[in-house]
Amino acid sequence: MKLLAVTVLLLIICSLEGAFVRRQAEEPNLQSLVSQYFQTVTDYGKDLMEKAKGPELQAQAKAYFEKTQEQLTPLVKKAGTDLLNFLSNFMDLKTQPATQ
Repeated sequence: MKLLAVTVLLLIICSLEGAFVRRQAEEPNLQSLVSQYFQTVTDYGKDLMEKAKGPELQAQAKAYFEKTQEQLTPLVKKAGTDLLNFLSNFMDLKTQPATQ
């Protein structure tokens, strides 16, 4: 009976020690996962910078800004005109009671 108890105790200790070793072995994997993630992000950023240096992307950006400017210029001029008309209406209202 004592032999059986010692054998069970030994098996439990060995299995717990194995679990402890496995847990310690998993920690570096987490660190390597994080470092691999940062390496992937860094590589992606470098690739993106190389693509941005290309003349094709610069031409697309220039065309986009020119198109946007063409569309916004009339709107800004109209908004400025409307604002001046709005303010001049207030100026006219203030001068009318003074003349009456």
